[in-house]
Amino acid sequence: MKFMKYLNLIILAAIIVTGCSSKPESSLDKKREELTKAEASLDSIQKAIAEIKEEINKLDTSARSKTFPVMVTTIQKGAFKNPFQIQGLVESDQNVLISPEVPANVLSILVKEGQRVSRGQVIATLDGSIAGAQINELENALSLAKINFEKQERLWNQKIGSEMQYLQAKNQYENLEKSLTTAKTQLGKYTLRSPINGTVDEIMANPGELVGGMTSGPVARIVNLKDIKIKANVSERYVGQITKGQTVMVNFPSLGLQMTEKVSSVSNVIDVNNRTFVVYVQPSKNLDKLKPNLLALITAYDYEDKEAISIPTKLVRTDGEKSFVFVVKTQGQKKIVEKRFIEIQKQFPSQTLIKSGLEVGDQLITEGVASVIVGDEIKIIDASTEG
Repeated sequence: MKFMKYLNLIILAAIIVTGCSSKPESSLDKKREELTKAEASLDSIQKAIAEIKEEINKLDTSARSKTFPVMVTTIQKGAFKNPFQIQGLVESDQNVLISPEVPANVLSILVKEGQRVSRGQVIATLDGSIAGAQINELENALSLAKINFEKQERLWNQKIGSEMQYLQAKNQYENLEKSLTTAKTQLGKYTLRSPINGTVDEIMANPGELVGGMTSGPVARIVNLKDIKIKANVSERYVGQITKGQTVMVNFPSLGLQMTEKVSSVSNVIDVNNRTFVVYVQPSKNLDKLKPNLLALITAYDYEDKEAISIPTKLVRTDGEKSFVFVVKTQGQKKIVEKRFIEIQKQFPSQTLIKSGLEVGDQLITEGVASVIVGDEIKIIDASTEG
């Protein structure tokens, strides 16, 4: 029936081509249109011929070669782990931007990038000349106010002068003292110090630049790499599959660096917005190579079986109801293709675990499987001799 369908298609296409060629010649555009239709019909005919030939080759077993080269793998039991990968970023709780509280021009930068600094160490100085001048004025005024207050206090103790004069002198003196303290505190803001022990990761300003304003940025970044960690948001589908203390593989693509670490903590809360929970990994080595916001790929495992028969998922086929694979069957001196039905225990994108149907020692056809059918005689070749 399928052959008659292809034959009818060929006859119909031939009639179309003949009909197009028998029409009287008209405009150039019309002829081009006829040519396009004819070419399309020819493509359909060639495709139909190719499909008929393929069907003939499948049905005519006498036309098949004596043996077909294939590659096989011998079924074995072994430990199986199914990996899944999540993305994370290197973070540090002690990743600090040094910015002034008041706008001012930078006078000097006293550290270099990569330099270790201690908490309280001076990072940069700013132009505080205005604040300094204000302090000088306040100190002069305070000196005069002190003399006046001490004079009024002596007079008041001797019952000379009015109480109002004494209180005014005292109030003026105390207010100037407070103003001077405030001014000195303000002047201290023109000296920028590191709030943590760490390393100068980046200098972001140069002497003479204005910092601390609405449009200006920070002066420097200080990072403590000893406090570094990797944070990853993990889909809730893996809840219970990744736990504190679990061994994972961490890969840093930008560095070409890979290392084995342990999960340091797992969040107990799922984010309602993205349906993820947070996992932290605390690196124990190569800390000097890691930087905040560096991409990290974390590989964990959501399924493990110590005694499993696993095969590549791409080799599993189905007839619509049952799954099967092609294995090697020995008949006397010959090796032929056998269709073996299997029962799947668990299936993953790359590997399938077999519950029944395959035994240790069976030879599974891995390469050349698309070129053989059940009953074909085959020749097993080694991958190292291929080509």
